[in-house]
Amino acid sequence: MQCFIVLMGLPTSIVANGKVEESQQKIKKNRFKMRHIQKILIEQKTGKKYFVKDLTDDFHTSAGIISKKDLAKNGVVTSSKKKQLFCFEPTFIDLWENMTKGPQIVQQKDVGLILAKTGINPCSVVVDAGGGSGSLCLSLANICKKIVVYEINKVHYDILEKNVEQFGSTNVILKHQDIYKGINETNVDILTLDLPEPWHVIPHAENALKVGGFMVVYLPNLTQVKMFLDTIKRTTITVLDIIELLERHWKIEERIMRPEHEMLGHTAFLVFCRKF
Repeated sequence: MQCFIVLMGLPTSIVANGKVEESQQKIKKNRFKMRHIQKILIEQKTGKKYFVKDLTDDFHTSAGIISKKDLAKNGVVTSSKKKQLFCFEPTFIDLWENMTKGPQIVQQKDVGLILAKTGINPCSVVVDAGGGSGSLCLSLANICKKIVVYEINKVHYDILEKNVEQFGSTNVILKHQDIYKGINETNVDILTLDLPEPWHVIPHAENALKVGGFMVVYLPNLTQVKMFLDTIKRTTITVLDIIELLERHWKIEERIMRPEHEMLGHTAFLVFCRKF
């Protein structure tokens, strides 16, 4: 059985220096353009992937030219070199793989655990701090009702704004503000922090989170975890778990079945907390 979630988006607001500016025209433009990427092409033999942004012209690949007539189809198409490619409309993961990346991103293995452990759903209101390139916040936005993102670094903010526009995410509010100085939102379901010193946010988190709300902190270093744990004592927020995920792929070829030599090891410690 397949389950489909339909999101009712809210107008995107871009917030710079505390001032809210509606950008509905940008959202309409992006929606019409099918979120920047129109189609995905994958070569059958090599698995090479192409991102098609314009359906009004033929598309050139190393496997040959795909006519604009074939680009309108979904399924297997044949190039001018008689090579076959899969052609289909992009999903969220295709957009995620092609997004502009600046700072170190939150990896999919960690994103998945955050989604699972917090029970995020289409009714959830989320606040994310340290948005970076948007790996985490865009993944959360794909499910939640609304997400407010704080990003103080101007370079990261510009990358994040560009990615939000390319995804056409209409339920994302961006704030070029310092979350260490406070959180404007209240009754928040989930708060995610990817910051060097997240312990400065704890007093604000107590006021922002609803009772039963979750806080997830993404920390690369164990010394940061220790400082956070020392600070969160004697508050209304309880630490539930600290988890590190390691990702290992396997090589499967006829009679060969073994782990790959390289693996995605330590990225961060995930500290899961809840307000009671």
